Amino acid sequence: MKHMGKVAAIIAAASMLLTGVGTAYADDAAGVNDAPAAATQQDGQSGQADAGTTADQSGATDGTDGKSDATQQNGATADQSGKTDEQPKADVKAATPQSQAKAAASGAAIASVDAPQGVLKAGVSQKPTSKPTFKVSLTGLTAGKTYGVASNLSSDSTKPKAGDQGRVYNTPSYGDGANTVFTATGATTTVELTYEGANIASAWFALLESDKGIESNEVEGVYTSVVDKTVDVVNLPGTVTLGRVQVEDVGQHTAGLKAHYTIDPKIIGDVTKICLATTVVRAYTLRGKFTANVGTGGEREAWDCTTGYVDDKDDTTGTAYRVMNMASWINDTQTLTGQWFSRGSWKTPDAGETLPESGDITSTIVGLNSGTKYGNWGYEGNESDGVAVALLLQSQTTVNDPMSMMYSGLALTFSDGSMYVGNGYHAEDKALQNVPDFTTQPATAAESSDKLTDANRNGVIGANDGKATAGSTYRLYVDSLQDTAACKASVADNQYCYWAGYIYSDPKRLASADGTSSAVRVDENNKAYVEYTIPADYTGAHKIAVYDDSGNLLGWAPVTVGKAAPGANGANGAANGAKLSNTGAATDMIATAAAALLLAGAGLVTFRRRHA
Repeated sequence: MKHMGKVAAIIAAASMLLTGVGTAYADDAAGVNDAPAAATQQDGQSGQADAGTTADQSGATDGTDGKSDATQQNGATADQSGKTDEQPKADVKAATPQSQAKAAASGAAIASVDAPQGVLKAGVSQKPTSKPTFKVSLTGLTAGKTYGVASNLSSDSTKPKAGDQGRVYNTPSYGDGANTVFTATGATTTVELTYEGANIASAWFALLESDKGIESNEVEGVYTSVVDKTVDVVNLPGTVTLGRVQVEDVGQHTAGLKAHYTIDPKIIGDVTKICLATTVVRAYTLRGKFTANVGTGGEREAWDCTTGYVDDKDDTTGTAYRVMNMASWINDTQTLTGQWFSRGSWKTPDAGETLPESGDITSTIVGLNSGTKYGNWGYEGNESDGVAVALLLQSQTTVNDPMSMMYSGLALTFSDGSMYVGNGYHAEDKALQNVPDFTTQPATAAESSDKLTDANRNGVIGANDGKATAGSTYRLYVDSLQDTAACKASVADNQYCYWAGYIYSDPKRLASADGTSSAVRVDENNKAYVEYTIPADYTGAHKIAVYDDSGNLLGWAPVTVGKAAPGANGANGAANGAKLSNTGAATDMIATAAAALLLAGAGLVTFRRRHA
């Protein structure tokens, strides 16, 4: 099995109606033997519009494991419920002596049924590009009469008997391509019915003859012939298993995951890609009043590692996943600050070979915040990420770090283009697992005071001519910093860079209205700034240094802190003198995130997903 060091980024969504905004970044990794392919998707909410991308954009080719990262923002969900298309249905009534006699007198019959080769897959999450087709040969037809052919290829429905009365109808809007209701032009014909995912042990086909015409795509009459056909169906839910996920090699912004998988040997030869997809939803703070009436539903499911995929060579947006406002799509009265993305790692077979039916698969999750706990808390059961976010918004909690969700699942791609994605729609599904709690490594400590020199000041300017007031909010302008441009571009989409501030001489971490780091914002004059709260017990000459989330010094400015007036509690340094509105981040946020590479519509590239 070959492996490529490809990396990709994708923005996706989580539950049905929620659509947060954010970008993702995938580390560019060098090709290494036995290194799985990777991809990331940033979730915001499941269930939205197509991202307009295909599996061909995965960066993986036959004979390679393409490593790729991707993110997907709140948007749409792929049709991964395993729900099948409508197939012609049989409306059966018990036979009467008259109908039995009519059936016996008719020469119309099913002469043979040619079945497609191979195993049929029930419970697929995405339909194949070409559906398996059954060819039903009919004889003894009367020209001018109407007929219908019914089957159980879409559901395990009741089989009629010859002589039973009933109706056969189809729904052309479903696009089955099966000509199952027709007017005969000769004594023989062949009709084609496509397999639509029914979990059946045996297929049946029933020919109905009618003395009436076709009305509303249906015919009513008597069944004259019923034929059984043995089929080999594998019900995908329950035949694909993901073992317990292990967390390994945790860094400041990364965590390695490993899990064991097993796949039914009857289908492994048809599998062209195995992907381990991991969804991360991490809420830091929630502020504001819930006003929107948000409807959400659906079950948890894994990302398909395909929808919304963007290759890393097109990802020029930055060096990290960005913290976002996950409530921005729903209303403008709340700010839910956090992260929402998914990332996948896949395996593909060498040309002419088959993937192993069991083994380990690994993935490296990037874009995590330093010194931050990830895992699962603040929600109930196995609800979907979108539902969890919606319920969190409705709770209006002011507790810091109110919710975290992190789970992995398998997504299989088959040679016919169909897919199976681990989901909660089937009780027997075994392809989803929660990721155990873990905490990333803390960021590098702040520089000592003597390391702050004119050479690394980098043009940071303190407001109000460098004068601040103890206990008040103080603004620093950061337009001169090389990372600022990307941060400014993202503000309009409710995406922010979060930078830490330290006051010297002895470095002390400053708080902000956003939590322990300040979002990079833009004022009415298009100047970028950060704001921090000056400690109430500080006065005199000091320096305030700004750091990114990895602990890299960005720049600094001198400040003179004066005593606060008795009873004073406000902001200073801002052009309008107003307090910074509380948007709430409660932990070290991502610093040098980038602009709007993948943005589309309300958020970033969205993906279809049935979480809604």
